[in-house]
Amino acid sequence: MTEAQAIQMLQTNPMEFLRKNSITPIAVAGNAPAGLHTFYMYDTLATINRPRNLTGNIRPKTGQRFQIRPDQIFGGFPFHALHIPVQPSNIAINPFPLDMVGTGIMITTQLTGCCIAMLPVGGTWSVAHLQPTGETGTMLQDRLAASGVRVYGANDYSGGRAALIGVRDATSWSFYAQEQDSNYNVISVNLLKE
Repeated sequence: MTEAQAIQMLQTNPMEFLRKNSITPIAVAGNAPAGLHTFYMYDTLATINRPRNLTGNIRPKTGQRFQIRPDQIFGGFPFHALHIPVQPSNIAINPFPLDMVGTGIMITTQLTGCCIAMLPVGGTWSVAHLQPTGETGTMLQDRLAASGVRVYGANDYSGGRAALIGVRDATSWSFYAQEQDSNYNVISVNLLKE
């Protein structure tokens, strides 16, 4: 599939796209604020393994590996998405509200111990990417969950890394988590909120 087709499939059928392809979101450099940014869908030309529908990882199939980059260093096809930057967990959570107009994709960098906090606010969601600071990823996730925050974190991805993507349709945002091993092979894909 081409990079343009990958963006279209991510927008229209995110579960199927993430089940068949590995995705690695790269953070926007510096202290870029949350909000609208131009990203580039880049095909790394690498082949990954992914689970089959019925036999899972027993006899895996192959797929493509894509990066979502904030720069065009390697090329790629441009598109707009909401960027959620990483923030330390030892300060007050500063979640970014996801609008019901404008771009319909939310990107945050890959998770390797961090947590994503999702808070329902006025018919939509606000999201924060929290890096454990002074606590482990498990401690952070437990602390957030105990306070009633919807959270995806270290307890949810055992493969060492994960990607979380938000996609909006006409009425709501949904969040998809792709668990990966250390070689970016897809272990599982889950719909977190519909």
